[in-house]
Amino acid sequence: MSLKIMVVDDEPLSLQLIRSLATPSGHTVLTFEDSQEAGERAEKQRFDVTFVGMRMPQLDGLELARRIRNSEPNRETTIVMLSATDDIGNVRKAFGEGADFVLTKPVTAGRLRPMLAAMDSSGWKGRRHAARLPLFTEVVCKWDDRQIPLRSMNISESGMLLQPTVDVEVGQEVALEFKIAEVRTSLNVLARIVRKEGTERVGMAFIGLAPEDHNAIQLYVMGRLQEYTPSRDFSGVGMRRLFNP
Repeated sequence: MSLKIMVVDDEPLSLQLIRSLATPSGHTVLTFEDSQEAGERAEKQRFDVTFVGMRMPQLDGLELARRIRNSEPNRETTIVMLSATDDIGNVRKAFGEGADFVLTKPVTAGRLRPMLAAMDSSGWKGRRHAARLPLFTEVVCKWDDRQIPLRSMNISESGMLLQPTVDVEVGQEVALEFKIAEVRTSLNVLARIVRKEGTERVGMAFIGLAPEDHNAIQLYVMGRLQEYTPSRDFSGVGMRRLFNP
């Protein structure tokens, strides 16, 4: 599948990198340093993916993202914002203007290549939402005045599978603290226990993820989506069964 990609940024290196990674795979790439010109093009031409620098001199990236999202040809385009910082306020503003992902600069081939590969696959949006990818990291589980160390086995955009279990009832809300090294992010999220497998495993469903936490999990899943096949079970426990009591 060939993607139509628009890249808008005032840093030539970002434009060159995305073009150099996407063009050899057969994708069509249009690059713009002038964000005003890019906005006018987006109102006339459909793109599958748009990469937008957040801070630009002509038309601010947030305003451009809003313009792209509201344009008739690009209501469904995937918008990836390129941010110079990992400031939480910027991430929340980007999602508020219709962005799907926020990548913190410097943009690297290691982060872009798997993202483009995932977007190039058939039905990637549905696969991304359904995918439960292996994630092995220490997780601190907190509720009331208790604190228990656990270890994650996998993660999706909706929850995590942890081991061992915790001595609380299904339905209990807890706080989870963990790191995702691949996206250089620490997360502190609320979750609800949705299923327990004896004393060995516990399934957690995320509750109202903050935009910055959702973005970190999305980026992790996107970066490893090519490893995912629906029939493959990374945990030894069917996650469909785990998350649907």
